[in-house]
Amino acid sequence: MKKITNAITTTLVLILALLMLLPFGYMLICSLQVTYSEYVISFDVSTYTFSNYQQIFSLQSFRLWMRNSLFISVVGVIWTLAICSMAAFAFVKKHFPGDNKIYFIFFATLCIPFPATVVPLWLMIGKFGLMDTFWPLILPIPSMLGVVLIRQAIVDIPKEMFESASLDGCSDRKVFMKIVLPIIRPILITVGILFFTRSWNSLLWPLIVSNTDATKTLPVGLAAIQGGVDVNYGLTMAAAMMNFLPPFLVYIFMHKHFLAGITGSGLKN
Repeated sequence: MKKITNAITTTLVLILALLMLLPFGYMLICSLQVTYSEYVISFDVSTYTFSNYQQIFSLQSFRLWMRNSLFISVVGVIWTLAICSMAAFAFVKKHFPGDNKIYFIFFATLCIPFPATVVPLWLMIGKFGLMDTFWPLILPIPSMLGVVLIRQAIVDIPKEMFESASLDGCSDRKVFMKIVLPIIRPILITVGILFFTRSWNSLLWPLIVSNTDATKTLPVGLAAIQGGVDVNYGLTMAAAMMNFLPPFLVYIFMHKHFLAGITGSGLKN
């Protein structure tokens, strides 16, 4: 009976995995063809071509969108890790009046959907005259999610380590730099991957604050490519594939650290 149950479970998992991979297979096959119908694709390998990719990379605007997305995502991750790690350290090791209430208020902001904050953010950006610059695309990237994850990792550090460092005369800055950061490196990598993917795939906010190619990101550019009447879906899928690859490659090369961060933080069961 147990063997039958395991076989059924394995079959269901394989079917589910296949269903999840189908959109990526469709995207890859379609990107290798010139087709003006999203429903007409060929499985004849001899007809496949890389002309769509060549055409995409020949567009100066596409290269600019790629550069913008890479710059915003990388700088945004660095900014996020700096802000969230310092905030998490302060919430764990610094006790001040109302610290728990302040943390709860910040934690509650996770329940607020981002679209609800778009108008206030847009008004603030307009007041500061930062529209169509990189600042509004980078500054809002950090969120309380990063603080929560990093805080949990710091809470798990034995108190004896902090007490020993205090007896040795280490300052808070030295404790943070020399003890905390090396220990919580796995969760920092996990947070970095999460926020890199989140920033790279962001569409709504960049669409609102970016008006020219100088600041447009790749998802915004993809939306513009699809706006024509006669759409070459092969070209669109080639661009979509290039949008998919960077976060995928980041995860492939960093997945061991990502899993270590999950199993060593509050994300574990």
